[in-house]
Amino acid sequence: MGDEKELWTIWNGRELIWSGNGKEYLRGVGVKYLKHQAFEEGYKKLLRNYKPKRKYKLLLFMPCSYAKPYSRSYIHYFIIKTLKETGYYNDIHQVILTNAGIVPRELEEYYPYVAYDWNPQYETMEIKKLYIQVLYERLKSFILKFRNYYENMACYLRWNSDSYKAIKLVEKELKVSIPNLAPRNVPKEEIEKAALGIYTYEEDIVLITETALKTLKESIRKIVGGK
Repeated sequence: MGDEKELWTIWNGRELIWSGNGKEYLRGVGVKYLKHQAFEEGYKKLLRNYKPKRKYKLLLFMPCSYAKPYSRSYIHYFIIKTLKETGYYNDIHQVILTNAGIVPRELEEYYPYVAYDWNPQYETMEIKKLYIQVLYERLKSFILKFRNYYENMACYLRWNSDSYKAIKLVEKELKVSIPNLAPRNVPKEEIEKAALGIYTYEEDIVLITETALKTLKESIRKIVGGK
């Protein structure tokens, strides 16, 4: 019986806890889920203990996703695939923007970033304004801390997203350029095709349409490869 009990837990993932207790699933929308202690501690640790693995030709800010880790999501799958098709995948540092903070791709499997859900449909105007302000402050500090690791910065976000509004505030405050590599408009039929009749609730579907991904690929090659 003793040997059987030892088999109940083979691995508990403790080494993948970035901040917090590693147990609570943080599902909700509101100040608590924007400034949760695990998120606040995680961001402070990011500024204090983290540094990018090397210098990159491009820092690319990206949207979060419902699926965790982000790379397992429908949207991130196509974005990652497109970045690889550019031929410059290893020259790009992917950083996800979310209510949980600023999440470099290499931290996406760490708690709390793998165990939360912020559903935009429950956002109020007050919470949206607070989200923009909190993300702006986090972005500003992140860029000031790590900007020397990147030759260029850009983002790939919906033009009407709150995350992009935070980007615009940072551009103005720090006098930096963070161009949005997403097209402003895509054909409606492309959105319907990408949604597969399933993801009709997901606004970021616009980012994986044929037009959007082609624009992303061409923009990356121009910025990183000078082509």
